[in-house]
Amino acid sequence: MLVLTGFYTRSNAQATPPTTDDKTMAADSSMEIMPIVSDRPDKSESPYVVPKGYCQLELGFSIEDTEPGFVYSYPKSLVKFGITNNFELRFFTDYVTIQKEPNPDLKGFTPLSVGIKAKLGEQKGILPKMSFIGHLRIPGVVSDELETKYLSPILVLAFDHKISPVVNLGYNLGVEWDGLSPDPNFLYALSLGINITDRLGIYGEGYGRVIQQEDDDIEFRADAGITYLIGNDFLLDVSAGKGITDNAPERYVELGFSYRFKL
Repeated sequence: MLVLTGFYTRSNAQATPPTTDDKTMAADSSMEIMPIVSDRPDKSESPYVVPKGYCQLELGFSIEDTEPGFVYSYPKSLVKFGITNNFELRFFTDYVTIQKEPNPDLKGFTPLSVGIKAKLGEQKGILPKMSFIGHLRIPGVVSDELETKYLSPILVLAFDHKISPVVNLGYNLGVEWDGLSPDPNFLYALSLGINITDRLGIYGEGYGRVIQQEDDDIEFRADAGITYLIGNDFLLDVSAGKGITDNAPERYVELGFSYRFKL
């Protein structure tokens, strides 16, 4: 989720399907692959990579209560391409309306973010599944009103630990530059996902930023949501969250979907 000063997407809001991993079941492209694992709706990143030869679209619509007004995203869009079974290309942007009361609303696309995800290893005993994610917002490919002053890379290590066939724990550590300041901020997230059935999943999460400003406290938010799998390649989601610390946005609600197809 890109909220002008941060990029967050999800870990495993639905727990990992109980009988599969992120490898194709056979080299034959006609064979079924594991059910879709999305990078939404929670705000931490998943280490799972889109299978080779597939494209995955992840769209979300949200309302966030901030100071001095609401921020509407319609939609936030993440497009991912599986280059190999261990590597994907990623493109993210977000069309927003930002209330600036009593000034006129600010509308437009946030900076286009181009990135990669590379799988570093599978879970082995106490060692979690792990991937590296890197993004860079591209200057100039954005509405003029939302242009940033500096280059703003985002670097994240995403971890996932399957506790049981229906429960998994996801967590992130990362660093970002928001484009407004040359100083980096540190990112963290911890998410617990549970499969209620093979199709229905729930999650709860805490996440935020350690802001590198002398007078700013650590930002902390919490959210929870539900996912529902339709077929093998289509996932619906709904979520809501709330800022816990004073420097976090007060609350948000969001709904969206993810769809995967073969190129």
